[in-house]
Amino acid sequence: MSLVLLALMLVYGAMRSALWARGQWRFFRMRGDLPWAGAPAQAPAHLGDSLTRLLSHSHAGRVQLVASARQVTMVLVVDPDVAFGCVRDFRFRFALAGAWSAANAWLRAYDGLPELEQRRLEEYGYTARQFGERRVELGRAVRRCVRAPALEPFAVADVKAVQQLVLALIRDLEACERALLAGAPEHPYRAVG
Repeated sequence: MSLVLLALMLVYGAMRSALWARGQWRFFRMRGDLPWAGAPAQAPAHLGDSLTRLLSHSHAGRVQLVASARQVTMVLVVDPDVAFGCVRDFRFRFALAGAWSAANAWLRAYDGLPELEQRRLEEYGYTARQFGERRVELGRAVRRCVRAPALEPFAVADVKAVQQLVLALIRDLEACERALLAGAPEHPYRAVG
């Protein structure tokens, strides 16, 4: 009986090692395709202090969200349990916590804007409504993660849904930065010279 058990354990260990090595090789090959955050942009002169601070918060939040998205992608590629339809890697929990704190920090910065500045940002073409909805959805994933026991596996489909949600949050912050950098809309009474 013990020889059969030993043989099964050796086969299982060899299979997990092969899956781990395959994941490492795949991650090494795809590193250049992972999301990345560029350098912070210089704030235009027409932005006030509060919108300039929001621009810097937006870039900082985007950097954190990109790091979380990269980590989730790495977990999906490297974790040997993905072949069995689940993720047990602890880095998924860390990535989720990082994304949650980045989303909350940016939303606090946005909510801290005076109402006039929020309306001005809407005139530039950005509203935070969709970001807030996605943050709530991310909060549900965080609660499921926090309530799960330590080695509880997460379904690959759930992890991929979180990955898509974090990528959508990144796109939202990019849209906010583009709106802030685009400048003020033309004033109808401004003289054309």
